[in-house]
Amino acid sequence: MTTESVDRAGGAGSNRGGVGSAGGVGSAGGVASGGSGLSAGGIGSGAGVSSAGSIGSAGSNPSAGSAASRAGVAPAGGLGSAAVVGAAVMAHPRRGAQAAELAAGLAGWGARVVTDPAPGAGPGALRTARAAWAAVAPDATHHVVLQDDVVPCRDFAARVTDAVRELPDAPLALYANWNSWNGAATRAAALQGASWVPAVPGEWTPSLALVLPRADVEALLAAVPAEVTGPEPDDTVLARELGRRGRRVLIPVPHWVEHADGASLVGNDVYGPRHSACFADDTAEGPDPAGPVAAAPDVLVHLFKGRVQLVLAADTAAPRRVSREGYLRATGQEGRGRGRSARAVAALRPPSGLLGALCEEIWYAAYLMALHTPPGRAPGAGEDRVRLCLRSLVLGGTADRADLRLWARHRVGPLVALAEEGLRAGFDDREAYGRPAPLPPERLAALPDAALIWSRPLTLEER
Repeated sequence: MTTESVDRAGGAGSNRGGVGSAGGVGSAGGVASGGSGLSAGGIGSGAGVSSAGSIGSAGSNPSAGSAASRAGVAPAGGLGSAAVVGAAVMAHPRRGAQAAELAAGLAGWGARVVTDPAPGAGPGALRTARAAWAAVAPDATHHVVLQDDVVPCRDFAARVTDAVRELPDAPLALYANWNSWNGAATRAAALQGASWVPAVPGEWTPSLALVLPRADVEALLAAVPAEVTGPEPDDTVLARELGRRGRRVLIPVPHWVEHADGASLVGNDVYGPRHSACFADDTAEGPDPAGPVAAAPDVLVHLFKGRVQLVLAADTAAPRRVSREGYLRATGQEGRGRGRSARAVAALRPPSGLLGALCEEIWYAAYLMALHTPPGRAPGAGEDRVRLCLRSLVLGGTADRADLRLWARHRVGPLVALAEEGLRAGFDDREAYGRPAPLPPERLAALPDAALIWSRPLTLEER
């Protein structure tokens, strides 16, 4: 997939889709409770992942069973009970001390620091990543590769060890950017009260912190030549090779690593700050490796550059995209919520027409997420986590535009409250009118490829 990201030369992979808000979620600390829940699922059906059903409370689903049984993998007591975890930190040469400190914190896994094996050969994220995957220990059943600029959550090693015992056959991506499709899927899962969400087909595999069973490591090494050349990002190669073998990656909700603040080594600061969609240390609700897996959604609500787009699963080779206005028209919802949105935006008193348009987009992003939440979730469940996800919606959705993100950072509290009002309105309309009917296949097929979000994003000026 073509994106606007730039690979780190010889270092820790690529940073996708501009990220993190100045002062962003990673430094937010605990988030006060106060949001209503929602869900969208993940796009497409999860290979071997059953649907979530109704969620009774955050982090639990009476009918869901364990994460292992719902993800279609062997339960704890098989391979998982004998899991042996090893790790490597892939590092840019200029971040050697940072990488060594990260590896030292994972001493129980025998973590190694792996730097670019050919630093004079030009940018080589994939080259460095392959070397890090090749550093798998001889007796390891699972191998973790972390990039040099991540911050693990509290009790990180224990969480991962528990997860590979619970989900021994599942690749696990421990982070998703807050303005990526997988970030949108994370919010959908949080609004279901789920602990895991399937990664979105058609997007890169999040690679800042990735856990692979040994068989996946060996297949990846066999598919990527040892003398790898060229600028192809490691995350797109991972997506291709795991997808080719029908492997579905699961992402924990909340995420178990954060992207550290700091200047980009190759100019990625132009894309804004980079942070997680929902970092575990910023929520009072701890991660639950044995919790339920979210339903894979057929609709994702994606706020990018301040503009809402719907990413839709289709009977085509790739997801499709549509503006929120186009989606509301196509599903017979045009005009619905307009008065309530206008009143909520007016109460915020945005200082310009452009910022007023941004407020409307934020309100409708939350509204549309609520429309696609499976019914049955207990009111108030998971408010801490939901509020954190709404914060990342606001800050991540404006991160790529300096003219929007500075104001959004300054007004983040009122904007999160605006999103909460959008959620409430969406839940009210879902109860009154039901969930929007899926678009027919022929209508979906006529929509643009969702990958155009990255090369040809919609803008507020185009409304």
